[in-house]
Amino acid sequence: MDIIPFIRFTINSRYMARWIVGGLALFIPVLNFFSIGFLSRTSRLILVGGMGIATWQEKYEAWLEGVKLLFVFILYNAIPFFMFSSGFFLTTLNTFTAFFGHLMIKAAVFVIFPICSFFLPFAFTIFAERTDFREALEFEDILRGIKEVLVEYIIGYAATIAAVYVALLFMHIPYLIGFLISSVLTYYALLLSAFFFTGLYRRTSLCMQRVVPETDEEANDQAEK
Repeated sequence: MDIIPFIRFTINSRYMARWIVGGLALFIPVLNFFSIGFLSRTSRLILVGGMGIATWQEKYEAWLEGVKLLFVFILYNAIPFFMFSSGFFLTTLNTFTAFFGHLMIKAAVFVIFPICSFFLPFAFTIFAERTDFREALEFEDILRGIKEVLVEYIIGYAATIAAVYVALLFMHIPYLIGFLISSVLTYYALLLSAFFFTGLYRRTSLCMQRVVPETDEEANDQAEK
């Protein structure tokens, strides 16, 4: 799916405010559930073939979607979270354990976390399509879908990580300005990522599982009508 038309669409003055609001809330606890839920609703809109951005209607439902997606994120990254916490604890004991603690933290952040998060884009899209928490955790199905578009998936995942990394660099700008710019740019990177991976998802058998095939009898009935 060509992402350029979507970029042009998102920078239209009529729609920019929607994702900017989500970006401003992204790093604010509790409020960021609205931002995550908004991404899910946008992905669902794209799944039905629409070139659009979700509105901020039904805020409570969007917030609940964000909460559920946060749990999906936590479950997929339980191992790096545990390693990071354990490593941090080791750094507080003594010099000897601190050395291994720092190694664990670096391994968790730069190796294990990217590996575990690799499945999140399709897990996110499955949830957006089916709004089923359990199906977003069907690891084997997600892996099968990824294999069908593996090259594009890897490229998109690497591009997302790079874009988010660049966006987070703006945090170094002093005062609240850097925080706000980084928050909005990070969210925009996630919005583009959601569009890209939703397009990939539509090309896989995962999406076709939602299509209920007609029986011959149903097809004949439709033809008669």
